[in-house]
Amino acid sequence: MNNKTRVLHVIGGGEFGGAEQHILNLLATFPKGEIDSQVVCFYDSVFAGKLREAGIPVIALSQYGRFDPRLLSGLSRVIRDYRPDIVHSHGVKANFFARLAAFRKVPAVLTTVHSYLRYDYVHPLAYLVVSILEKGTRPLNDHYIAVSAAIRNILHKEGIQAEKISLIYNGIEIAPFRRTEQRPADRARLAAEWGLPADAFVYGTVARFVPVKGLRYMVEAFAEVAKRPAPSPCYLVMIGDGPERKQLEETAQRLGVGGQVVFTGFRSDIPACLHAFDAFVMSSLHEGLAYTILEAVASEVPVVATAVGGIQEFFDEATGLLVPPASVSQLAQAMQRIKEDPALRERLAQAAFRKLQQSFTIEQMAAQTIKLYQSLAANGNRPDRSVKR
Repeated sequence: MNNKTRVLHVIGGGEFGGAEQHILNLLATFPKGEIDSQVVCFYDSVFAGKLREAGIPVIALSQYGRFDPRLLSGLSRVIRDYRPDIVHSHGVKANFFARLAAFRKVPAVLTTVHSYLRYDYVHPLAYLVVSILEKGTRPLNDHYIAVSAAIRNILHKEGIQAEKISLIYNGIEIAPFRRTEQRPADRARLAAEWGLPADAFVYGTVARFVPVKGLRYMVEAFAEVAKRPAPSPCYLVMIGDGPERKQLEETAQRLGVGGQVVFTGFRSDIPACLHAFDAFVMSSLHEGLAYTILEAVASEVPVVATAVGGIQEFFDEATGLLVPPASVSQLAQAMQRIKEDPALRERLAQAAFRKLQQSFTIEQMAAQTIKLYQSLAANGNRPDRSVKR
């Protein structure tokens, strides 16, 4: 008899951000004998390819348009054929279609909330539409995972009962970032590729180029640091892509640091890239708990970040330098401080890594998620759900 809990993850998957990394990490870590997982994406892009490379079953409903109502029937067919115990959705669009498609067909519907909608959708009309889609279907949802206490508190303020929210912090697989013997070679190779002098101090970030990441403040703060006299030059390497890229490039040029800000585009060799950084910078206006910042910690790269969301739940004065969001001057001061003090960099990096090992590993996240899955599957067959299997 097969007693494995069957979980169908549903996500847009049109980009490769934190939610996509979350699913990939989680499913690759689950014990084979306990969880049977499958993923539905609405786009057949980089994320779907990475799932296939990892041997994770994926169905891409890419034959439908962006908000094609036929997505509902397509997803309903997948649910009917797979017969999951839990449908686990990620993101507004996926939440909307998954909740409708799973209603009265699945014992439990679960959503992981990775970020705060108010910051993800800046335009008032876009925010209004996604709020209606998200909040209008919440009565069909059974449970929520919040990736930080800040997200949990937001859900509670929006009317979600505390017992319907589980706090499960993001966790990462540490091993790929621990190849310290490769650090000098990675640094030399990427410095040559990016045109960096051997003695350069390298600030780096990995992000989607969208407003909530506050990247213009980072470029402006870097410009302040770069103009100060120093024995060696400094550079800012920005890994990622998105709608703000052109604006950020123009900002760097306007501030006179266009030659010192490197835009690499999307890259898949993040562990090697982190080995080339002297400090990691995150300037988000709000954040659940970004994987990229945890990956920097795993690579023993010291962190300068804004004190928002889940970031301030991980970092304190012993583990990183925190500044208020949208403050160019304070971000510049912290970037300058970490550049000038090698002992500080070493102390912060080591303390943050110890904390990561204690509480933010992929094994811990997977174990907590499995426990929740099993509880939901066991208690999901309730009369009001009229489950049909």
